Amino acid sequence: MAKRALISADNHVFEPVTLWQERLPEQYRSRGPRLDVDNGWHVLAIEGMPNRKLSRVEGGARAGENGEHRSAGGADGDARLADMALDGVIAEVIYPTFGLFIDMVPAADLQMACAQVYNDWCAEVFLHRPDVFVPAAVVPVRDVASACAELARVAELGYKAAMIPTSPPEVMRYNRPEFDALWKIAADAGIPLSLHTGTGALPQHERGPGGAVINYAKVGLLSAETLCYFAASGVLERFPGLRLVFVETGAGWLAYCCERMDEAFEEHQQWVNPKLEAAPSHYVKRQCHVTLGADRAPLLTREITGIEPLLWASDYPHPEGTFPKSQDVVARIFAGLGADEMEAIVCTNAARLYGIDVAKAHVAA
Repeated sequence: MAKRALISADNHVFEPVTLWQERLPEQYRSRGPRLDVDNGWHVLAIEGMPNRKLSRVEGGARAGENGEHRSAGGADGDARLADMALDGVIAEVIYPTFGLFIDMVPAADLQMACAQVYNDWCAEVFLHRPDVFVPAAVVPVRDVASACAELARVAELGYKAAMIPTSPPEVMRYNRPEFDALWKIAADAGIPLSLHTGTGALPQHERGPGGAVINYAKVGLLSAETLCYFAASGVLERFPGLRLVFVETGAGWLAYCCERMDEAFEEHQQWVNPKLEAAPSHYVKRQCHVTLGADRAPLLTREITGIEPLLWASDYPHPEGTFPKSQDVVARIFAGLGADEMEAIVCTNAARLYGIDVAKAHVAA
C-alpha cells in the first residue's frame, strides 16, 4: 500500500555541539556554549545558565552523544532524507536541539550572537532544498531592534519560518507596542513565528512529588497564556498577516482558550479593552496553529477550533516521536475523521502555511 503523504510541522536537527565555539566571534567564545566537564559529566556550559548535561565521562561516549537522538538522520542530511522516505514524510519544519537554549541566555548581545551562528549554519545545511526542508531561524526578542534586524536578515537568506520564545522576558509581554515592528516584519515577509516548548523559560520548575508530570502538563499552559496575549490584546487583529505556531506543547488547550476568551469578551465586555471587531477565537482560528502528534484531544474538539489550526508533527528524531511508525500512528489517531480533514491536518494545512508544493516535494537524496 502506498504511504500517505505527511508533512511534519515539528522535527529537529542535532546540530554540532561544538558549533558555537567554532563559529562565534572571538569576543563571545569564553561566554558562549562550550564543552566542559562537571562532576563526572560532559556538559554544555553557557554564561548565566546552569550547565546542561550531555553524557557521562566514565561511559566513554563522546560529548554530545546521548540516547535522545536515536537516528543518524538527526545530524546527517542523507540519512535524514532516507528516514523521511521510510516514514512517508515529504517535507518537514526543522527546529534546533541545543539551540533551543538560546532564548534563555541572559545577555542580549551573547544571545543574538549565538542565534546568528545557528541561523547561518542552518541555512548552509538546509536552505538548498526548500521543497523538502523548512528550517526555523532563531530570533531572540530580548532586544526588539536586534530581533527586527535578524528577522529581516533571515528572510533575505530564504527562511520561511522563525522562532520566538514561548515565554518572553519577564518585563516584555507580547502585548506591548514595542513588538509591533517585529510583527509587521513577520507579516509582510509571510514568515510564521513558531513558539516551541522549552524556549524562554526552563520547564523543570517543580522538583517535588509529581514534578515530572506537573512540569510536562504546565508546558501547554505556558502556550495557552501566550496565545491569549496575542489574541485578546489586538495584536492579531492589527496584523492580519501574522501567523503563530505553537509547537510541541500539546494542543488540547486550544479549544479551552477559544471558549474562555470569548466568554470573557462577551459576558464581561464592560471591562474588556481593546474592543475587538470580533471575538478573540476568530483571530485564533484565522492566524494561529498548534502541532499534534499522538494526542486525540484537538481532534475531538475541532468543532470549536476548526481544522485549519491543526498541524501534525512526528517530532523526529526524538524517541517520544512517531518515527518510524508515523503511518500507523496517523491511521490510529485519526480514525473516525473524514479523508479531507485527515489530509488537511497531516499535510495540506502545513503546505499552505509554509508554501510547500506537495506535487513537487520529494525526499530522494
